Amino acid sequence: MRITIFAVSGWAASAQTETQHGMDGSIGLTPKLDLVIHTRIRTQPGRLGFYQIRGGPILEYTVRRGWKLIAGYYYTQQENSAEDFIGGHRGFAGSEGTVWNAKTARLDLRALAERFELAQGSDFTRYRVRLRISGRRAIAPHAAVENFLDAHGWRSTRYSAGIRAGNGSRLSLDFGYFVEPRRANVGALRHMWMTGLHWNFRTGRRGDPDL
Repeated sequence: MRITIFAVSGWAASAQTETQHGMDGSIGLTPKLDLVIHTRIRTQPGRLGFYQIRGGPILEYTVRRGWKLIAGYYYTQQENSAEDFIGGHRGFAGSEGTVWNAKTARLDLRALAERFELAQGSDFTRYRVRLRISGRRAIAPHAAVENFLDAHGWRSTRYSAGIRAGNGSRLSLDFGYFVEPRRANVGALRHMWMTGLHWNFRTGRRGDPDL
């Protein structure tokens, strides 16, 4: 019994709790092509505080209803152990499709390949596959599971859930949470509380709670 208590205590102590706050705007360039301008910050309350900011453009092309191609770029500044901010580039591309569609909910599958070019450290490629279900009402829940892979195999799995609020205007808000078990050399178990603000202009695109 004592061994179990100590094991649970050690697991809890090693976990990281963070917050994530994103904002993106979608602009319809053509009936099939959307430009998304995205920015996001992350914090570690009680530890690093504000430690990461990223931003960049994303293009989403609708091949047909329920299937789109995605390509984008982020520039990220992140605090390292020496408490200074380092830069990094991320290019990514992939696809997202609706695999189940109903009046009240939809199920989407997304796959992306990402290339990280870091100012410090080794460059690497990461792959991510996400399955997400989301409601269609003005205020509706969403939940997802996403697996991350790299050259060494499994990297992490992200289990997320949240709620979206929209009043029929161009703005919508997201509130959510995810827990992410990670490979030992990547990091500790991570808990993330999320907020998101999405703005649409001349497009029917639905904002993504975790671009």
